[in-house]
Amino acid sequence: MRRPRSLRLQVVLIASALVAAVSIVVGVVAVLSLHDYMLSQVDARLNGAAARGADIAGGRGPGSTPGTTPSTSPGSTPAPTPPVRPNRNDVVGAPGQSAGTITAIFRDGTFELGGWIASDGVRHDLTAAQKKLLAARLPRGSADRTAPVTVDLGGALGDYRVAGRTTPSGVGVVTALPLDSVTAVTGRLTLVVALVGLACIVLAIAAAALAMGRALRPLRRVAHTAAAVTSVPLDRGEVRLAQRVEARDIASTAEVGQVGTALNDMLDHVENALAQREASESTMRRFVADASHELRTPLATIRAYAQLSDRPEAEESEIRGNAALIDVEGVRMGALIDQLLLLARLDALPALAQDEVDLRLLLAEAVLAARLAGPDHTWILELGEDAALVRGDAGDLRRVVDNLLGNARVHTPEGTTVRVRLDEVRTGDAAVPAPVEGSVRITVSDDGPGLPEAVRETVFERFARGETSRSREGGGTGLGMAIARAVVEAHGGTITTAPGPGATFVVTLPIEGPGTDPDAARRITLEG
Repeated sequence: MRRPRSLRLQVVLIASALVAAVSIVVGVVAVLSLHDYMLSQVDARLNGAAARGADIAGGRGPGSTPGTTPSTSPGSTPAPTPPVRPNRNDVVGAPGQSAGTITAIFRDGTFELGGWIASDGVRHDLTAAQKKLLAARLPRGSADRTAPVTVDLGGALGDYRVAGRTTPSGVGVVTALPLDSVTAVTGRLTLVVALVGLACIVLAIAAAALAMGRALRPLRRVAHTAAAVTSVPLDRGEVRLAQRVEARDIASTAEVGQVGTALNDMLDHVENALAQREASESTMRRFVADASHELRTPLATIRAYAQLSDRPEAEESEIRGNAALIDVEGVRMGALIDQLLLLARLDALPALAQDEVDLRLLLAEAVLAARLAGPDHTWILELGEDAALVRGDAGDLRRVVDNLLGNARVHTPEGTTVRVRLDEVRTGDAAVPAPVEGSVRITVSDDGPGLPEAVRETVFERFARGETSRSREGGGTGLGMAIARAVVEAHGGTITTAPGPGATFVVTLPIEGPGTDPDAARRITLEG
């Protein structure tokens, strides 16, 4: 494929073409204007010369003596004398005629005399061809003159301006003036115009090349920046795109600034996307490693108990016990797999259900279920005056509350009081990092050992576990808080921890509107 021409070359060619066109137009107009002006001057002189030649040929000029001559006798009556025939030879080189002026006299269309006087005073006769060309310019019919025209008389004469006249006596006179001065002046002007035009074209090419070189220099640096980015491997590992278009290039011209700004924005976007990809890959690798580790333990346990049950000396009671343990580990694996599938579904950001959910009813049911599961704890539920309605998936929101209540039940000792409170978020409330008016807040707190600072920072990460001292049964899979955060964020809310003597979790959700059940219980106390 043919390599495309550069923008610089195209601009230089266009600029030189425009200068050349302007130079040609100006030069042609100047030369033609000067030529017409000088030709008009020659025509004025030609008309004067033709008039003088016609006067001489008609007997009214030098060399003609018409009239009477006085008598030599005193007192005698002068006798008339016949007119003297004019000396038509005086027509050629007559006074007032410039050097090179051609005059030819014709009688009845036949050449009678004529010629021209050179600048050195030598008289020259006309050739037959020149006589024929001049005879063609005689007036025809009743006309007494012809307009000046340019005729090439050939030989050493060249172009002449020729005009013809007819005297009252019927004598035809043709006068011609040379155009060598006009040709010389217009020729010199044409040469000057050509040289000046050529110089202008050369200067235009140089100026355009220099200007485009300076104008395109920032654009070339932008191209080098883009080329440098293409050499960076983007398919693996942590990627840092340090290349950016410099501020001086962005400020150079509006067009380059637009390209440079767009390229910088694109590089920022690509770098952020690559950083997110790397973070996602790191999270996925850690997730796969943690999931593999979590699944390896029950699988190893199941395999061990299966091998124990396969021994020939194994008793029936031992086999039943091993089967029960295998069932427990299977249930544990199933729960872990269900949680992993739930996280995968939330990561895919599906279209959440937009059902109307009454959080007061949802919290009451969740606390009642927690009381049955943990009768050795004290459960307190505090609700607002109106039913708080939100839009979302009731099952997912119930899972969030169950995870928070289950976390409090599992990781606190017997006799711990767990308090669940539902209230509206008001503007300026410091209990939530970024309260939004028109939201509802669920607070789950206990008076147990609390969350260590290190655990508080990672409690919502996947497979994160608290201190074993908070767990009476060794803890769960470490996915409950991660699931809770994913569900809350999918509903447009936030979940955070708050400082306190125990563990406190705060969930904020956008509220749908005021409740419709004002007679609902405002405070429910459930004691184990």
